[in-house]
Amino acid sequence: MAAGGVEYDEVKQTIFTAGAGNALQAAVASIVRMPLEEVPNFIEDAAGYEQACNTWLAKREQLLRKIPLEDDGRLPDKEMEQCVGKLCILRGVSPRGDHGHVVVARVTADGEFELLHDPFP
Repeated sequence: MAAGGVEYDEVKQTIFTAGAGNALQAAVASIVRMPLEEVPNFIEDAAGYEQACNTWLAKREQLLRKIPLEDDGRLPDKEMEQCVGKLCILRGVSPRGDHGHVVVARVTADGEFELLHDPFP
């Protein structure tokens, strides 16, 4: 798949336990364009998902940056120039319960997000 000239795959998650699924693993696999089984399930790592993800991504000269959004859900102005057009992992509340869920999105020119892929089948 492609969005704004940026390529990604649509990898689906395979673990659906509330709060312990592998949507993050599937989202990262989608962005780096690798099969699910070649990407670790970061939330299972004792070091924590953020450190585990960055350790794994560093080997591929990439990184995960957590950026708090504005109250209106937009990207902060100071992040706009660096992020517009890029793929990202967007976190929110799952529509299937009281736990988090992530999707693959693209940052638009106005600091909003275009949903590209939900790893939940």
